[in-house]
Amino acid sequence: MCAIFGISGEIDKNLLKRMASVQKHRGPDKTSFFFKRKNNLSLGMNRLAVIDKKFGSQPMFSYDKKIVTIFNGTIYNFIEIKKYLCSKGINFNTNSDTEVLVNSFSYWGNKSFNYFDGMWAAAFYNFKNKKLTLSRDYLGQKPLFYSLINKKLIFSSQLDGIFQYKKNNFIFNEKNSQLYFHFGFVPSPNTLYKNIYQVSPGEIIEFNNSISKKKYWNFEKGPDYNLFFKKKNEQEFKNNFDSLINKFLISDKKSLLSLSGGLDSNILRLKYNELKKDIRNITIGFNNKTYDELKNIKKIKNHNKIKMNNKDIIKTFFKIKKKISFANGDGSLVPSFFLFQNIRKRTNVSNGGDGGDEIFFGYITFKAFWLMSIIKKIIPGFFLKLISKISNKINVNENYINFPKKLKLFTKYIDKNLYKINSYWINDFSTEDEMDLFGNIKKHSEFKKIMKIFNQNDSKMRFCQIFYLKYYLPLILDKIDNASMMNSVENRSIYLSKEFLNFSLDQPIRKIFNIFSSKKILVNLLNNNLKSKIDKKPKHGFAFQKSIILKKKYLIRAVIDTKFLKNPNFFNKKYEEYLSNNNNETYIWNELILNITRQNLEN
Repeated sequence: MCAIFGISGEIDKNLLKRMASVQKHRGPDKTSFFFKRKNNLSLGMNRLAVIDKKFGSQPMFSYDKKIVTIFNGTIYNFIEIKKYLCSKGINFNTNSDTEVLVNSFSYWGNKSFNYFDGMWAAAFYNFKNKKLTLSRDYLGQKPLFYSLINKKLIFSSQLDGIFQYKKNNFIFNEKNSQLYFHFGFVPSPNTLYKNIYQVSPGEIIEFNNSISKKKYWNFEKGPDYNLFFKKKNEQEFKNNFDSLINKFLISDKKSLLSLSGGLDSNILRLKYNELKKDIRNITIGFNNKTYDELKNIKKIKNHNKIKMNNKDIIKTFFKIKKKISFANGDGSLVPSFFLFQNIRKRTNVSNGGDGGDEIFFGYITFKAFWLMSIIKKIIPGFFLKLISKISNKINVNENYINFPKKLKLFTKYIDKNLYKINSYWINDFSTEDEMDLFGNIKKHSEFKKIMKIFNQNDSKMRFCQIFYLKYYLPLILDKIDNASMMNSVENRSIYLSKEFLNFSLDQPIRKIFNIFSSKKILVNLLNNNLKSKIDKKPKHGFAFQKSIILKKKYLIRAVIDTKFLKNPNFFNKKYEEYLSNNNNETYIWNELILNITRQNLEN
């Protein structure tokens, strides 16, 4: 894990030093630079040494010296690819996945990205054709930003790395902030600023005086089978599960499992025990019992149980406030930061269950969407509008998502178009709110993309899965990446493996989604003995009581800078409503995080 950054088109050592400085937490073990005046190339990286600390330093050159790379991430199937390349006469000097990455790119070119199972953001420079290539993994686990300024391409793992060039060059993009309030993040390739973009998941950016873009895989179109990824039936996939787990545990230090009361991480815990992997577990609990998952976890061996009290929450929030350069409205950023802060005291690599819900239809919203699709077929539109109006009278409290909260959210948007429903559920931000905040602003084109995906899928549940993979999972991944890397920890999730994604996309919906049960196909990866040890607990997300922060008026007034509020009157109105009836909490939190992000970037 690292921070990578650079410029194609200019040598600027001072700029690279500044870019390195603001991202030091991503790679505290070593900072390296590479300058090639002949090619007008400046590259830099901060390294977090996880695999082959002694010999895995970067920048790294390919076997034929044709390519230089800097790379943030992990390639889990690197040993398999290395074996193949060795059979073709390519020699290796290290045990690192970085050398496999750069040699693969030199040997196969862009096709190599289809062969990787992993998470990555990488830059490759070809000395022969003077071309810079940027690549990002198929789900976007690792971030990569870029900007084209005066025929120079600047790229960085973090947005504030780009801002080291000249912050006055970058103007806030009000239209893209629409997306932020709908999704809690800005979907790629957009960012909050004009002329700064993200490399999209599964995308290749090539630069040689001008930019060209290519997709090496678009999972909306189905699985990607090739030389290293073969189609597997359920039994074959089950037989492969153990070897896949072993790939995800390769590191210089022992990994730590982030354990919740849910199914995904507990399946991993049981498998680790079966395979006799000496892996410790860690769980964060809270004072508010409705948010606390410690009560759902039985006494198990090698378990670190850590309570996060109200004082810890406030203290952690202010630590994050100083660091964030990303607008991410996932409220669990605060306890996630606290979790990785505690993991860092023990190791620099962790594992978790992220992705299992999107891959295997784990969220309750999948069932709600199925139910909504039925309701819309049988209940007239005028009656749905009446239900929507009545929903505003449902009172909610500060506890974790309970039945009144679920009912209110479900019925509040019951009259909306089916393809839009999920985006309303994610952030509870209505069309009326949007009009009040932004005025008569034209709808962002991103919503046309969602409608297109909806219309192209005969199975609306497949659409729902793709929606969550494209418009909710990135929010989670961005939060995890930033919370872990701010604490210099590499976090991995086996459920984000290309093997899992291929397998899920290849299954008929009836096998992976069932209105009466959850993740049956995932549980079937366990043997019968382990299945009996799975606790059937209700789904419980990782969240904390945001009111501990948001209801401290003095704190909010001190933190919020009104010059970064699009509409101060709108914010004040929503905030007062929140203080009296707990409505608008998601909006208030999103506005707070956006405000802090802009302060850190623009002031």
